[in-house]
Amino acid sequence: MATGTDGQPSASTPADAAHAALTRYARMERFNPGELMGSERALAERLGIGRAVLRQAIERMEAEGTVRRVLGRSGGVFFNDGRIQRHLNTVEGVPQMVLHQGRAIATHVLRAEMGLPQPDERRNLRLDGGDAVLRIQRLRLVDGLSWSLDLSVLPAARFSGLLNHPLEGSLYHLLTSEYGLELDRADETVEAVPASAEQADVLGVPAAAALLEIRRLAWDVQGAPVEYARDFFRADRTRVHMQKYGTNWKRTVRLGRE
Repeated sequence: MATGTDGQPSASTPADAAHAALTRYARMERFNPGELMGSERALAERLGIGRAVLRQAIERMEAEGTVRRVLGRSGGVFFNDGRIQRHLNTVEGVPQMVLHQGRAIATHVLRAEMGLPQPDERRNLRLDGGDAVLRIQRLRLVDGLSWSLDLSVLPAARFSGLLNHPLEGSLYHLLTSEYGLELDRADETVEAVPASAEQADVLGVPAAAALLEIRRLAWDVQGAPVEYARDFFRADRTRVHMQKYGTNWKRTVRLGRE
């Protein structure tokens, strides 16, 4: 490839020129990771590039890991640094959350058993000492690489027979469709922790590697706790996102009804 007057490789094809223009645009606009750069149509118009050629450039940048493309009404081309965004302002299941970001997710069930609750599990789920719980531990992989190690603890009496169902998909979807669960909210706390030897082995990371622990207590619309969870996400692959709303009570009520 020939070089230009600035010493940098010059574009030899329309696709190369589109790739250079899109890269330059991303750098000049200083997009943050995960930020929407625009739709294909908007980018093509802004950069003066045909959509077919622009699409080739986007596909190349997707392969490089510098952008990701999401289809659908809320989709577009997003600036990317390879991390997966974990939303805190929704009770949406993790598989749907990842798929909406245009990534492939796989789940391996490591443990699914019934037992007596630990003190913190009993306390958070408001159980008596003799009440049993279900523990479901799963390993999540995104684009073929480990991402998180999740443990969900649920009251066994409420979800009888749950362990007989496939557990690789969204647990919330399963609880909603099979048990009529109506989730209301989830209280989550995020903390940076070092990986234990066992966690490091399962996730394939060095011992004491940085993890983001998300402790979650989910409630149904009747105000009863239905899930106590501890999820551990690889910090090198995760970005935490949340959205805050103001104190305008009318807006808050409206959003709560949507």
